[in-house]
Amino acid sequence: MREKIQIPRILLVEDIAAMRLLIRQMLRKLGIEQVFEASDGSSALHILREQPVDAILSDWNMIPMTGLQLLMAVREEPEHRHLPFIMITGQHSTEHFARARAAGVSGYLVKPFGADRLERQLTRVLNLRP
Repeated sequence: MREKIQIPRILLVEDIAAMRLLIRQMLRKLGIEQVFEASDGSSALHILREQPVDAILSDWNMIPMTGLQLLMAVREEPEHRHLPFIMITGQHSTEHFARARAAGVSGYLVKPFGADRLERQLTRVLNLRP
C-alpha cells in the first residue's frame, strides 16, 4: 500500500493561463501550495525530471504534445511509471475515457469541475488524509 501523503506536490500542465490560475486557486483552497506549472507536455517532462512531484494534473488538448502523449511518455519512464496522473478535458466521450484508461490514467476530470471533484480525485489517487 502506498504511503499516505500529507500535502502533495502537484505538476499542473495546462496551455491556457487562465485555466492554470483557476486550478491553482482550487488547489490552494485544498491546502496544496506546492504546484509546479507547465504550459505543454514537453515542458512538463522537463519539470518532472527536475522536481519530485506526487501527482500530475494535465489537460488533454495541448500542442505540440497532448496530455495523452504526455501520459504515455510518463508511463514509459520507470521512475514515474506509477505516478498518479489525472487527465483534465472538455471531452466527455467513451472513446476518450477508453484511450486514457488504456494509456494508464489514474483519474479523469471533465470540464467544468469544481474544487470538490478535484479534491475527490486527488484523495482517491493519492490516498490523502482528510
